[in-house]
Amino acid sequence: MSVPEIFEKYAARLGYPRSATMYRIFELLFDGEEKIELMRNMPGSIAELAERTGLPGSQVRELTHGLFLRGALARTDDGYRLFSGMIELRDGAILWPGATQEMFDLWHTILSEEMPRLMQNVDTTNIPAGLRTIAIEEAIESQSTVLDIDSARKVFEEAEIISAVPCPCRMQARRAGESPDCPAPEANLCMQTNKFARAALDRGVGEQISSQEALKRLEAAEEAGLVHMMRNNVKDDMFMCNCCSCCCTGFLLLGITGDPFVFAPSRFRVAIDVDECNGCGICEDRCPFDVISVDAVAEIDFDKCLGCGNCVIKCEPEALSLVEVRPKEHVRIT
Repeated sequence: MSVPEIFEKYAARLGYPRSATMYRIFELLFDGEEKIELMRNMPGSIAELAERTGLPGSQVRELTHGLFLRGALARTDDGYRLFSGMIELRDGAILWPGATQEMFDLWHTILSEEMPRLMQNVDTTNIPAGLRTIAIEEAIESQSTVLDIDSARKVFEEAEIISAVPCPCRMQARRAGESPDCPAPEANLCMQTNKFARAALDRGVGEQISSQEALKRLEAAEEAGLVHMMRNNVKDDMFMCNCCSCCCTGFLLLGITGDPFVFAPSRFRVAIDVDECNGCGICEDRCPFDVISVDAVAEIDFDKCLGCGNCVIKCEPEALSLVEVRPKEHVRIT
């Protein structure tokens, strides 16, 4: 059976040229010639897609909405588009309540077999980080240094609407029988605000929560040793992942490349007072990036510290702190 040309083009655009696995994912999402025809003509409004495809506007509206619900399309201000990145498509597709085990198995093949092969020859130097590390505010010595752009709490306190969805990375890991000892709480910890929240709620894949509940979930994530990661671009519409090193696809990429290019560091970095360190080793256990080792005292690879603060909040002798090492201009704002 021949592969539709749009499947070949889209797979290549996502970075997976000639991937039979990706073609099969497209078959499951765009199951039918009319849906494939819409795929060929993305992006567009309902009216534009109707004109290009020759389909009635009412049918286009029904089909595109159905594709949006199953995570095959992203919604724009005036219509729909294909996803621009593999992870966006993966997240959308496996959050679909109708996703079968085959869908999860296909994505497992992409992540565990095809992505490592492809990443071996990729120069990550000029790839912009998709996520920015957000420091735990309790870990910052002087609260006066916390600007709004560094405050996860500020984002949720000022949001018009907040949603929380199951973590796609943890869903994927569990369906593959991996990471049985993941420390993440059972509550949904992937949270979105405003436009992203409305999209999740309209798809029926998330729950609407209050700002107070969002703050409680931040605290639960911090207690579990997860890393706050937020959209690496300050806008009105934000999303936050609370990442574990056992399931997160970003950490998988870190393991493959040795380069945390997916994650922009926070504006902070850990500092140590060796005279106060008692060598307990708690910081080594809590560091998700494996940059701390403990013998008599903690030794830290400062150049690789992303400034999450997980080590600081559990340091009983208070030998560790976060210090500001990057200016506010470090934070990407467009």
